[in-house]
Amino acid sequence: MKTALIAVGLIAATVATAVSQERTAGAAGATPAAAPATAAADAPVRFPSYDPHYPPPPGARDVFQLSQDYPTTFADDTFPWMAIDFKAFPTEYLRSVLDYCLEGNVDVDFKVQNNRVRKWYHAPWLHDDGAQFGGGREWRRGLTRERMARPLDLHRKQTERAQNWAVGFYNDRGAVSLGKVWRTADGRPDPSKSTFADNSVACKLLFTDASTAQIPYLSRTKTWTANIYPDVNYNKPRVDRTVRLLQLDVAVKDPRMADTTGWVFGTFIYDGGAPGPTVWDRMIPVGASWGDDLPVRTDANRDGVFVNTALTQARITSSLVERTGWNYGNRAYVMHHGLGGRLNGPIDSPVSSCISCHGRAGTYAGPTASKRGQPMVMAVFSAAKPSVYPMAQFDEFFKPIPGGSHIETQTGDRYMTTDYSLQLSAGIRNYYQSLRTPPPVADTAPRAGSVGATSVSAPAQEPLRTVDRDGN
Repeated sequence: MKTALIAVGLIAATVATAVSQERTAGAAGATPAAAPATAAADAPVRFPSYDPHYPPPPGARDVFQLSQDYPTTFADDTFPWMAIDFKAFPTEYLRSVLDYCLEGNVDVDFKVQNNRVRKWYHAPWLHDDGAQFGGGREWRRGLTRERMARPLDLHRKQTERAQNWAVGFYNDRGAVSLGKVWRTADGRPDPSKSTFADNSVACKLLFTDASTAQIPYLSRTKTWTANIYPDVNYNKPRVDRTVRLLQLDVAVKDPRMADTTGWVFGTFIYDGGAPGPTVWDRMIPVGASWGDDLPVRTDANRDGVFVNTALTQARITSSLVERTGWNYGNRAYVMHHGLGGRLNGPIDSPVSSCISCHGRAGTYAGPTASKRGQPMVMAVFSAAKPSVYPMAQFDEFFKPIPGGSHIETQTGDRYMTTDYSLQLSAGIRNYYQSLRTPPPVADTAPRAGSVGATSVSAPAQEPLRTVDRDGN
């Protein structure tokens, strides 16, 4: 009990420190003034916006602010994609969703809480993963670290490994669930409340630090300055670097899929050689998917990029499949999809798929307290090469997962699924990881051979595994 109290104290201290840093850093910017003391007790806990290990310098302007005033109700909107058959017209469906995600956000450069058309919201507790992964939110744009791109993952000219960082956000319908999970009476997340409402929408922008010399199709793309690592060793102080928009993901809780996964996923790639006056006109759909195609084993151990015509629960843009010997110039192409040609974005792992990865969004729900916060296992295999994928585990990672929050059994343990939201399961993992490592405890009793007091640290528990899709 004493250790638990110490750990809870650490949480409070961490949150208070981060909030204090945000207020100081944003004093010259747009950070709101502190609430009156009389109202402080009634105000909800404010979740930190960025990793406290990598704070902004004093006086920094334009510091990322987590959009966390989660609504309890949502508007009775109409959604244009509901008039489109996503199986027959996937490109039109995805473009409709993309337009919805961009509306008002482009004008405010994705400070989504300032959107004048409709507010969007971030998932909390992605600011600090306990240093195991080093992927906590950076302070400029709220980006978290994604899967690294190995040489040739993105382009034939790519000879260097590249960092990839992303920021995601939900519409008001999705944010209602975020609030139910995180705004609880005891302060602990409740994953059983993570079932999303119909037409909840998630959108994610994915950036890379790869240059246009390495990835020519990034010509004329959107750039941000992000506070990230100087290279992919991830063991050095963070620095400001230019990152380029490469990929954009969307997900819709489509009621037409209520009897199966509940979701339609889509991913776009930026194409610097495509026509159109804006970056967003040059975002090209890689494809859409709404199921795992569990019975299909065709080409499951085939490397490279191809269209698998045996798949029925995905649509792939065949014109993006790399053709050997073509001179693409600054036109985009993809060098891999997911396992067996399933849908994945260019940054994602080739041994999984959008649906497969997000279907494993869940957190431990068994009786063992020491496992609390443990996420479900992801498909991580040798060098992420389909040709070495152990097919004996295919059913485990491509089994259809129903939409909503419910219990799933994996490797003998029980997990509460978080309705395809990896941001929720990762945040819950990070929250409980922060409780596992108590702060240093002062030992004031003199020890034999010592002079005065010493300082010792209580032993830390083994870290919870990370929500890691590729082991890097």
